[in-house]
Amino acid sequence: MTEIKRMLQTKKDQSKEQFYPETHVEGVVGLTDFVSGQLPTGVVSINGKSGSVLLEAEDVYAARKNHNHDVATYTTAGFMSSFDKMKIDELISPEAGVVSVNGKTGIVDLFAADVEAAAVNHTHTEASTSESGFLSVEDKQKLDAIPIIVLETIKEVVE
Repeated sequence: MTEIKRMLQTKKDQSKEQFYPETHVEGVVGLTDFVSGQLPTGVVSINGKSGSVLLEAEDVYAARKNHNHDVATYTTAGFMSSFDKMKIDELISPEAGVVSVNGKTGIVDLFAADVEAAAVNHTHTEASTSESGFLSVEDKQKLDAIPIIVLETIKEVVE
C-alpha cells in the first residue's frame, strides 16, 4: 500500500503551509519504465481508417463546406419542399392582389393625410389655461394647480 503524505513547511510565525514541489517526469523514480508502452501516443483509428488519416466531410456524416442546394420550384423540392415554395410565393405576391389602397390604384404612394394621420414632422402647441395644445385646457389648469415643492439641504454628510 502506498502512503500519501502532504508536504508542509513552517512559516516564520510557526504556522504550517502546504506546498507542491515542481519536478520533472525523470524525477519520479520508475515512472518512465512504468508508462513506456502503456499509453497510446496518438489515435489508433478513426471511422475505420488508420495510419495518417485525412478526413473528408462525408467521413463524419457532414456536408462539404462548398455544397449546393437545388432551387425549389412548384414541382421540384430543393432547399425546401415544393409545397413550402408555393406557400412562400403566395405570401410575397398573392394571386388575388390588391385592387386599391384608400381609393388609389396602380403604383401607390401613401402619405399620412391619406390615412388621416399626422405627418411625421408635425408639432404640438403648448397648452395654456385658456387654449388647448399638447394638453387640454382642463389638464393644464390641474397641472398648474399642483404646488411646487422645493427641497432644502439642511446638512451634508461627508464620508
